[in-house]
Amino acid sequence: MDGAAIDLFVFESDPVLEGVIRLAAAAAEGVGDVTVVTTIDVEIWSAPRPTIVVLDLAGGLDLSAVATIVEHAPLARVVVLSDRDDGPVVLEAMRRGVYGFVRKPDGLHELAETLTQIAAGERVVPPELERSAVDELRRFARQAHAASVVETSITAREREILALAAEGFTTHQIGRRLGISPRTVEAHIAKLYRKLGVKTRLQAVARAATLGLIDLDT
Repeated sequence: MDGAAIDLFVFESDPVLEGVIRLAAAAAEGVGDVTVVTTIDVEIWSAPRPTIVVLDLAGGLDLSAVATIVEHAPLARVVVLSDRDDGPVVLEAMRRGVYGFVRKPDGLHELAETLTQIAAGERVVPPELERSAVDELRRFARQAHAASVVETSITAREREILALAAEGFTTHQIGRRLGISPRTVEAHIAKLYRKLGVKTRLQAVARAATLGLIDLDT
């Protein structure tokens, strides 16, 4: 390799996949030495020029590692290998600044070409994965808009009732907790059903959680 070749770091514990990556790197243009690491290594941080960093999300790493690498080594070009290709994962990877997203196992057949493009400074995400990420972004935007609309219509009292219903309190228990009659609680719940577009208490809780109006983890 000439002096302009980009070194490649691999976070990988599977020797078979490691071998595939090495073969692809050897066949790729513009890729130099390959180093396998098992932790976020300072050697990457200190690289004076761009490097390629390959992360296998099945190797005990998640997308938070991308943010760590990009923060400490802004010249690093991160390539993610994943057997997941759903919209949320692809969108999150793109949001964190990956240069490439490779779907396993199909995308491994084109890994040499992918590494060549990334070494040349291009970002490589298959068109169908880009579409899934865009679809997820649209879904998120619609959900955020719906949440905003619903949130402005729900009163503080209705929100209290929603939170208690999510905890499993009955109508009478909610009434005693808030110092109001069961009939008043039922009236509030009926309004919540209309505002949330649901017909049951379980649907109301699920819809409210989806819109971010209540937190079921607390």
